[in-house]
Amino acid sequence: MLFPLLAYLVSRLAMLVIGLVARDQMLNPVDYVWIYHDRVWLDIWGVWDTGWFLSIMSQGYDHAVSTNPDTPLQANWAFFPLYPMLAAVVADLTGLSDFVSLLVVSNLCFIAALIWIHAETVDLYGPKAAKWTVVLLCVVPGSHVFSSAYSESTFLLFVVGTLAMARNGHWLAAGCLAALAVLTRNFGVLLLVPMAVYFVEREVKPPTLKAGWMSGLLTVLGSRRFLAFAASVLLPCLALGGFMAFLHERTGDFLAFVTIQRAWGRTADWPFAALLRPVLELWLFPLVLWPSAIAAWVATGLCIVMVWQRQWAHAAFAFIGLTVLLTAGLLSVFRLVLPIAPFFMMAGSLMACWPRIGLALLPVMVMTEAFLMWGWALGWPVY
Repeated sequence: MLFPLLAYLVSRLAMLVIGLVARDQMLNPVDYVWIYHDRVWLDIWGVWDTGWFLSIMSQGYDHAVSTNPDTPLQANWAFFPLYPMLAAVVADLTGLSDFVSLLVVSNLCFIAALIWIHAETVDLYGPKAAKWTVVLLCVVPGSHVFSSAYSESTFLLFVVGTLAMARNGHWLAAGCLAALAVLTRNFGVLLLVPMAVYFVEREVKPPTLKAGWMSGLLTVLGSRRFLAFAASVLLPCLALGGFMAFLHERTGDFLAFVTIQRAWGRTADWPFAALLRPVLELWLFPLVLWPSAIAAWVATGLCIVMVWQRQWAHAAFAFIGLTVLLTAGLLSVFRLVLPIAPFFMMAGSLMACWPRIGLALLPVMVMTEAFLMWGWALGWPVY
């Protein structure tokens, strides 16, 4: 537990200093519109989507799309409710402002996620890989989002928890955590895939199938473990269905959280087209999308390594998750891919095997993250 806490404190302190210096050097402070707190050391952690979470906390979900020229046709139902709900509970219990409560939830969830993923990686890949995994989560480009008023750290915690519970056969716990992940982001429904893979790995074994496939299948389906697994699968489905029903009552559209994405410029595309576009449009490709392009290429490589090492559950979740993200293009992929924990666990295991390569890449990641934290504090449009 000590190492994750130390990595968290050192990395957050460094980001805090960078953010404060960046804000102090701001050329046109009048143009900066995301002022959520009068203390700069807190205010630097909120920008862009933070306002949507605050609007959910203060006034609930919108009844119609925005007519504001700065947010045309957008609405806060693009964002799922659990993260602002947790922050609202913190605000009620402590008397803190809504914005500070969002930061409290984000940072507590990130600390818990670091501790949990450290323990899980020790079991899967060993202690050295676990330390590398924690370091990567703390310094990877975009890591500052985990401590900001965004839902990444909350989602990361539930992803790690779901995978850990499913790997150990605690199906109802896995289902509850997956349901919480779904209520944090629609992306959480993809956790059903690794849950199913883990169930097959644990329950569909050669001794069970010795009497034949049909007999073995009936044995599995008639077991109490299958009933627990079925209940665990039902929970996230009910969570998603409940929110969809709420949106239908509010907007008349069950899939309002999907259709509203067009207002942010996200449209369906072939995922591999998104991967190839930076190469095909090398000189015309927008500079602001390069972090997402690099993140997508690295994530693709890590998916291949997961398959090579037969980490089927992690590989399935990572590959399907990346594919879904890329269908909406490269916008914000480098941020949205951060809560997919298997990427960091696999990268940590590779760094443990080749520490010299890891030590060579570490300064590059730190400098890139410092640059992105600088841009975050100034509200650059890269998120």
